[in-house]
Amino acid sequence: MRSLRRGAASALLVLAVAGCTDDAAGPAPTSSKSTSSASGTTDADLAGGAEAEALAPLPAGPATGTAVLVYSGLGELRAPFTGQCSHEGSTTRIEGSADTARIVLDVTPDGARLALDDDGVTATSDLSTGRYEVTGSHLSLRADMSQDGESAGSAELEIDCGG
Repeated sequence: MRSLRRGAASALLVLAVAGCTDDAAGPAPTSSKSTSSASGTTDADLAGGAEAEALAPLPAGPATGTAVLVYSGLGELRAPFTGQCSHEGSTTRIEGSADTARIVLDVTPDGARLALDDDGVTATSDLSTGRYEVTGSHLSLRADMSQDGESAGSAELEIDCGG
C-alpha cells in the first residue's frame, strides 16, 4: 500500500506545482475531457439489486482472500485480505484489512460501495456491474469504481467467507 500513499503524495505535489503559475504568462493550457463520459461509469452501469442477490448466499463469518484495488492516478493495492462477512437484511458487508488499508464493501439493492482508509488516504467509490460470482462460500468480484460519475479505477476481490 506504500505505493498508493506515494502516488497520493505525488498527485498532491503535481497539483501544488500546477497551482503555482505566473499570471503574466496567461492561463495554463488545459486538456479536454471529451472521452471521460465515454469511459466513466453511468448510473445504468452501477451495481444494484442483481448484485445484492448474487452475494446473499455468502455465509457470514471470517473472510480471507486477496484484494486488488487500482486507483486511477494514485496507485494499486494488492495484498492478502482478512476480515468478516456479514448480512443485515438485504445488505452484504465484507470488511477487513489488506496490508495497512481498511476496506469496507457494502452491497445493497441500491448499489455497491467500497470504502478504503489507508493511513489517512481515504476514498469511497461506487462499483459498477461486473463479475459478482458466488460459488459456495467463495466470492469472485471484478468491477469498475467511480466517484461522482467519473471513472476512479477497479476492484478485484477473491474472498472466502464463513471460515
